[in-house]
Amino acid sequence: MRTTAIDAGSIPPAVRVLLDALRRAGHPSWLVGGCVRDLLRGRVPVDFDVATPAGPDELLAVFPRAVPIGLRHGTVMVPTPAGPVDATSFRRGPKLEDDLAHRDFTINAMAYEPREERLVDPFGGLEDLARGRLRAVGRAEDRLAEDPLRALRACRLVATLGLAVDAELEAALPGARAGLATVARERVRQELAALLLADGVAEGLGLLRRGGLEAALAPGAAGDAGPVAAALPAELELRVAAWLRGARTTPILRALRFPRRVGEAVAELLRAHPVEALVAGTGDAALRRLLRRVGEGRFASLAALRRAELLHGARAGTPAAEEALARVAALEAAVARVREQGSLALRRFDLAIDGAEVMRVLGCGPSPAVGRALRLLTDAVVDDPALNTPEALRARLEELRGRV
Repeated sequence: MRTTAIDAGSIPPAVRVLLDALRRAGHPSWLVGGCVRDLLRGRVPVDFDVATPAGPDELLAVFPRAVPIGLRHGTVMVPTPAGPVDATSFRRGPKLEDDLAHRDFTINAMAYEPREERLVDPFGGLEDLARGRLRAVGRAEDRLAEDPLRALRACRLVATLGLAVDAELEAALPGARAGLATVARERVRQELAALLLADGVAEGLGLLRRGGLEAALAPGAAGDAGPVAAALPAELELRVAAWLRGARTTPILRALRFPRRVGEAVAELLRAHPVEALVAGTGDAALRRLLRRVGEGRFASLAALRRAELLHGARAGTPAAEEALARVAALEAAVARVREQGSLALRRFDLAIDGAEVMRVLGCGPSPAVGRALRLLTDAVVDDPALNTPEALRARLEELRGRV
């Protein structure tokens, strides 16, 4: 990790042009926050933030195309060829140091001026970054009281940057629990999603729990969620499912404003968990019925979730975890065998005839009977794939005439 110099070439020319325009207008300004932290780590920032002595009206005078996005906080968004840049008036005072004193963590309380290649670091952020330590600016209680979301951000940064949380900051987290309830759920969701997708998800969820925040956001979340999620691919629905096993998933995700598709996917995963309980034996017909029930694509996610859960259980000495792991492995091998036999007809759209042909054979128009017939045909083909020919399906329809 490079923490002693910034590669000025990593700063897009458009961002430099923006800073030069502010300087020429009499507002010498600075890059601040996460972009400076990332530049010091040798990473290309995802976005850039600027702290400036200019007020919102002055910013709009310099950048007529800027969009006021947070005038209460003095922020405007300036479109640039390098992407939008948020420019915010100094907080709590007329000087840069006043602004930095009210930022959340020392590693985010540094500023950089590219023209002079000058780094301002009044709170030891550079040293904390080098030591891999997450520490609040000043008193942790004060910083979290200014914005309770910072408590959740601390958990996210531990997960995404691999930092160790400072003891004072960790001790202050429970005090932010009540205030966190007043924060917009969309902001909360954004932090949680980043935490869950991070390589250090186990450490992030561990801090979330120790700080008393998890109980407020997701009561009933699985106690082993951290190591189980860490053993899974970085897919949001899968890691959310690992986190919320045993919890009332739908109301939690709805309250946190997760997209409906995420909530539905997680609910479907957990309804089918543990996957080996859904099938008796490893006969081909039983396996095809399983794949039809859970979806051929979702089976792999269900198996991965269960395997991660059982591997952690085996390491923790959970009784019967090894035996259950063997059953899951056998189930995966059996499903692979069935797939190798050829294409599977698991849905009505996989049938060798369509709804129009069903209506022709039955001599009817569009009606619920057509849907019932297609379902019965699909069931028959799942049990015996050899039936999935136009001739065999027409013959089966003749048998069903008058019963659908």
